[in-house]
Amino acid sequence: MTVKRFCLISSLFISTLSINSYALPIDWTGAFGVDTHMISNTCRTNSDVPAKFTAPGVRAAGTEGTQGITGDCDANFQTYIFKLNPQIIVNDGVTLKGELSSGYLRGGFAGDNTANNQDGSGNNSYFFASPAQRSALNVNQMYMELYADTALVKIGRMSKHYGLGIVYDAGNDPWDRFFTMYDGIEAEMKIGNFSLIPYYAKISSYNDTAAKDEPNGSYDVREIGITAKYDNKARDIVASVLYAKRSSESNNSLYNSDDPTGATSDRGKTEVTIIEPYVSKKWNKLKVALEASIQTGDYGDVYKDGEGNSKLSANAYILEAKYDLNPKWDIGFTGGQVSGDKGDSGKFEATYLHPNYQIADLMFKYNYASFSEGGRSVFDSSITNTRFYKINGHYKTDKWVWKTAIIMANALETAEAGKRAYHHEESYSFASSRKQSNDLGFELDFGFDYKWNPNVTISGYYGYWKVGDYYSFSNQNKELSVSNVHGGGLRATLEF
Repeated sequence: MTVKRFCLISSLFISTLSINSYALPIDWTGAFGVDTHMISNTCRTNSDVPAKFTAPGVRAAGTEGTQGITGDCDANFQTYIFKLNPQIIVNDGVTLKGELSSGYLRGGFAGDNTANNQDGSGNNSYFFASPAQRSALNVNQMYMELYADTALVKIGRMSKHYGLGIVYDAGNDPWDRFFTMYDGIEAEMKIGNFSLIPYYAKISSYNDTAAKDEPNGSYDVREIGITAKYDNKARDIVASVLYAKRSSESNNSLYNSDDPTGATSDRGKTEVTIIEPYVSKKWNKLKVALEASIQTGDYGDVYKDGEGNSKLSANAYILEAKYDLNPKWDIGFTGGQVSGDKGDSGKFEATYLHPNYQIADLMFKYNYASFSEGGRSVFDSSITNTRFYKINGHYKTDKWVWKTAIIMANALETAEAGKRAYHHEESYSFASSRKQSNDLGFELDFGFDYKWNPNVTISGYYGYWKVGDYYSFSNQNKELSVSNVHGGGLRATLEF
């Protein structure tokens, strides 16, 4: 083949690729951010707390119900977030959408892992390091949208959001580390202001604790549901109700239970019904939204106390209100009640809100046990067992938003002498010998957002949590001395 002919064929091939690429335009959006945090007194106590386990699976006497955490009580950490959202328009009737991210929980920790200096290789590797590839590229979402005359159909791996996001949250904020993920199908049928949205999804389908994948029906977790929605934009009102049933088979490892010795095991079959009414209304400068979550059904063997399966009877009620005083000032109120559990075996009553839904910079924000004990991510923390009130205000200029808030909270369920109680942070029941206070404390938060340019925002915060006597409970003759938590941080966020 002559050089001239080769060049001609190459030109035709490249032209063909160019035509195809124009036929399938790709729109890229996403977010990248870095932050730093310093938190003091994550233990929430200055007292010496005995080790929780004297041996694997053997809990030390007197530590049941202990709220204090041992270890280094100051946290200093930096993280990053990276999310990339491609959108490919295949034709007028089909669009492919997705989300790619790096690392664990859509990002990772700065300095989290390197390939060398892991085996005591010494000073010869002090000044060089290579990534250990723990921060893999994750396909969080990948689904197709099919447009029809009567419905919009989604098929594939997708996120789901409902209401205020107290249970179902799509993780749309750049710094949302979690999201509600479904592998399934959803169809939105709309007539005027009314919509009907049925869906079916798989949540889990194989044994992820085994050395090999075992796709089997006995590991399944499924959810089927429907949302009825009325959305009148002319009157600024939204009213909807979600009805869903989630069931898990006996061998699934997505849901498990902790017993008082610290051992974990599968909880067995569950079948839970979720009903969530939601309403939002706006009157000129005032907007009010209310969401409730009512969860009932069979919850499996939660307590591991030999009493068998438990029923679920949990609920949460959240109210959010915002009033625009003028173009620069607004004030808001958030109040809620999230049920807790009493610790006996007949009925499990605690509700855990989605980890993305938070009300403060410190209280409920972190899984404080993980700062010194490991286990779950420090960000994997949910609002539970509380009645709370929050008042906040914002002052806005062209580039700045200044924020302040005060939060007060009490526990709904506490330990009582001679009865069983439930440790809501670490998920186990225990026999209580003392009475526990219901005071979770109050918190003051201050923060700002500075719009560096249309795509970059610089943010900062400082929080002071006056820890309540709820955390002084130790189930021993001597209570713990509580220690207040305070901390702050900075972050830079790029959205494109």
